[in-house]
Amino acid sequence: MTEPTAPQRAGSFWDGFLIGVRASVQQPGLAIAFVIVTLALAVAQGGLVWLLREVLRRFAAEHGASGLDLALAAGTILGIWIGRAALAYHGEVLSMRIAYHAEVDGMRRVLAKLLTLSPRFFDQNSQGDLIMASYFDLKGVRTVTMDVGAVVLCASRMLGLGAVAYMISPQLALIGLVAVPLGALPAHWFGQRMTDAAHAERATVTSLYDGFLQITSGIRSIKVNRAEARMIERVRMNGAALYHHLVSQTRSRSQAKLMLEGVSGFGLIAVLIVGGRDVAAGTLDWQSLMSVLIAVMSLYGPIGGLLQVYSRVRTVIPNLERVERIMSAVPEIQDAASPHPLAGPPAVIELENLTFGYGAQPTLTDVSVSFRRGETIGVVGPSGAGKSTLLALLLRFYDPTAGRILFDGVDLRDIRYADLMDRCAIVLQEPFVITDTIANNIRIARPDASMDEVIAAAQAANIHDEIMQMEGGYETLLGRAETGRGISVGQKQRICIAAALLKNAPLLFLDEATSNLDSVSERTVQHAVERLMDGRTTFMVAHRLSTLRRADRILVFDEGALVGFGTHDALLADCETYQRLWSHQSIDGILATSSSGSACLPSHDLSSLTTQISR
Repeated sequence: MTEPTAPQRAGSFWDGFLIGVRASVQQPGLAIAFVIVTLALAVAQGGLVWLLREVLRRFAAEHGASGLDLALAAGTILGIWIGRAALAYHGEVLSMRIAYHAEVDGMRRVLAKLLTLSPRFFDQNSQGDLIMASYFDLKGVRTVTMDVGAVVLCASRMLGLGAVAYMISPQLALIGLVAVPLGALPAHWFGQRMTDAAHAERATVTSLYDGFLQITSGIRSIKVNRAEARMIERVRMNGAALYHHLVSQTRSRSQAKLMLEGVSGFGLIAVLIVGGRDVAAGTLDWQSLMSVLIAVMSLYGPIGGLLQVYSRVRTVIPNLERVERIMSAVPEIQDAASPHPLAGPPAVIELENLTFGYGAQPTLTDVSVSFRRGETIGVVGPSGAGKSTLLALLLRFYDPTAGRILFDGVDLRDIRYADLMDRCAIVLQEPFVITDTIANNIRIARPDASMDEVIAAAQAANIHDEIMQMEGGYETLLGRAETGRGISVGQKQRICIAAALLKNAPLLFLDEATSNLDSVSERTVQHAVERLMDGRTTFMVAHRLSTLRRADRILVFDEGALVGFGTHDALLADCETYQRLWSHQSIDGILATSSSGSACLPSHDLSSLTTQISR
């Protein structure tokens, strides 16, 4: 089974509520304390009504009550009232502690789960959706966890009040509680409408977050293309839709509450009429009727609380579905039942009829070729030809659609994944840094590396001098706006190269590693990369063919097919695609050189070169 892409519906209120129950029992000590408090609260709640009836009876007796009796009764009622309030306070605090722990622990578990999933899962989900799931949706887990506590608190109050009312008059207690099932039916109907509106709200909020992320990451392109008005209009339309969905949820919640309060009013009237008839007939004293009325009226408070719980759970079901979807996802890339260890770099890597596609259309088709240990393999081709896809397959970010990758005759899918990662280093076109110091970014693969080793790697990557010129030196924080503005893309790239140098892995993957560097830095870093490549198996994707001078052999792809494999000279002689790429870059290089010197190429040289390329 692979990672699911379609939403998995939590379905009913009970599905969502059970998520809160599971989260609550993760803290058994707090849960037990909470149950004890709520049971004590039930006793206090019922005892208060019972004591009130006895006091009223005593005062109504013919002999009356003394001042001492009145003071004792008032003091006892006050003590129980304050104790009940203290128990309710402690119950709420315990409930919140359980809920906040569930939220924080849930955040950790969701992020840990995301890190186990393969790149395809992230390809198929928007950044806004995953950000919401990793933080905002977990507030839904907190909500249902707190609602579990609210249900227990409400149930304890209802238990105490209902028990006392039944002990006083079973008939009146049952009449008063008849409103509960009558009010639950419309609440269920309105609850489904709330869930539907919440689904629409979540989809709209995801679109809003995606829009904000696009603005923060693409502000330069937006400004150059004068797209500000279109982005604002998208936000306005999503905001209007969000307003509509929120109003729909509020309207349904209020309608459900209105129905329950209406039915509750009929219940109270029924108790008063039937109880009044019994008082007139002499079968019930007025103190008991008053106590039952107080108990039933007090019961409608926790019943309303249960309705609020039902409404909240209904509206957070979409959030819970998203969290459950992530937590139930099965990583596409997994170890075999008995994986083979990878002690060192393979002597031979073979691609055997390798085919792969991100969707229905294959990106690579029927590629068969082999590499030897220590070779530097260049990978070239037009944009979209499958160059980076090949690296992703060799790193087992994806598994082939058909065919195999063999390390010394062993299918890559049968090799222990952690061993493969330990023996690979990668530098991507877009530099990636974590929110941490420069030193720890360089140490990302070797957190135990000494400072001397970090400095040596930075020096080899030609970034040490620039780091020392920063105010914080190697302790400068990256990944934060307040400190990251002074770090250029080229500097970040060289920090990533330093991290790869420090890891010193036997398998090296370079995906346009020097494309964001200026010519001077590129030459310096290229020398460091070349030193790193010595004795290692290296795969180097490059658009600039000049960076592949040291490649032992070069793979040439075009529209997913391997159209050439050999040395630079052999490919220039025999591979049409390579000839075309080399010719285009040759004229670009000549024009660039000319622009830094004379104004333009002599017309006869340009004509000759154009004629050569056209051939």
